[in-house]
Amino acid sequence: MRKRQNCQFFGYVKVELVSNFPRRWGWTVRRDAGDLVTVASDAPFACAEDAWAAGRRALTALENSEIVDRHAELAEVD
Repeated sequence: MRKRQNCQFFGYVKVELVSNFPRRWGWTVRRDAGDLVTVASDAPFACAEDAWAAGRRALTALENSEIVDRHAELAEVD
């Protein structure tokens, strides 16, 4: 297992159903301590897997002390 160096953020990704019809998903990145939402998706995703992938990219950026651009993380849905 790879040891992380200089990680400034410890959190997790949570994917939730945003709307039932049509089914749309969103993600949030939350801090480990206190379940505080740090950043969330602006637009819904067509499937949970796409929302999960975008949320993981945002979490990785936070762990690397980078600025998260939510607009760059999103994929349009039909």
